[in-house]
Amino acid sequence: MAQAQPAPRATGRIERARQIEARKLARRSFLRVSAFSGLALFTGGLIASFLGFFNLRKPTGFGGTVTVTPDRIPRPGADPVRIPEGKFWLVNLNGPEGDVLQAGGTGGLLALYWKCPHLGCTVPWNPAFNGAAVNFPGIIGWFRCPCHGSTYSKAGIRVYGPAPRPMDTMAIKVNGDGSVSVNTGQITGGAADNPLRAVPYA
Repeated sequence: MAQAQPAPRATGRIERARQIEARKLARRSFLRVSAFSGLALFTGGLIASFLGFFNLRKPTGFGGTVTVTPDRIPRPGADPVRIPEGKFWLVNLNGPEGDVLQAGGTGGLLALYWKCPHLGCTVPWNPAFNGAAVNFPGIIGWFRCPCHGSTYSKAGIRVYGPAPRPMDTMAIKVNGDGSVSVNTGQITGGAADNPLRAVPYA
């Protein structure tokens, strides 16, 4: 009489064990791939933030180079022109104009950062302000901070108020087509030599 063969049942158990093991391996592989993908995304984000922090993308506007076309450049002796995209005033000094400390300025273009060195308020140009109020009678038109009254000459020289120094300047270059390029990322602390920083402009 033939005996029953238990082989199919054993084969079924082995197959089930293989399937369970295959699922475990698939789960482990999925978790491993997910972990490495997450790490790669995190690292990529860190690198992008690092590059963004150091501004390696050649920005335009404030922080980069701003080009001012000839039609926006003030004539010598005219009121300064506000350049909002660069956060500066473009001044065209007429000879020693604005050189109230007599540093020896001979005129030219000057880019003055409009941020007050005191507490960072935006400094406007006041064409009607009389210098007699700050011991410079006869000179009309000054930069005057609305926050604490710091007053600056046309060359950004501080003559009154709590500001610790003159207005800061930005690097300026005259181009062949008559435009000027102002590097708003290159700001120099204001000093008595502001008038000497003016760039000649024909």
